[in-house]
Amino acid sequence: MPRKHFELNSDVSKLIDKYEEINDVDFNKLVNKALRFYLVNQMNYKDVQDALKEADNEASKYIDEAMRSSMGDFNRNY
Repeated sequence: MPRKHFELNSDVSKLIDKYEEINDVDFNKLVNKALRFYLVNQMNYKDVQDALKEADNEASKYIDEAMRSSMGDFNRNY
């Protein structure tokens, strides 16, 4: 898996520490899940599908669910 280096700001670091304390979750899993959720919700459906053409069924299910969810949010806001 490729590794990226980034620096957390203090607010995010505190939130992560508290979340890990409450939920007993691995930092890498948390970051991957949060980034995937954020990116899928920021990108359009076609771009997500193009980026993950070779995704397994679980990833495809997650993408479809996230896109439906974001469309629900979109519909509620307008």
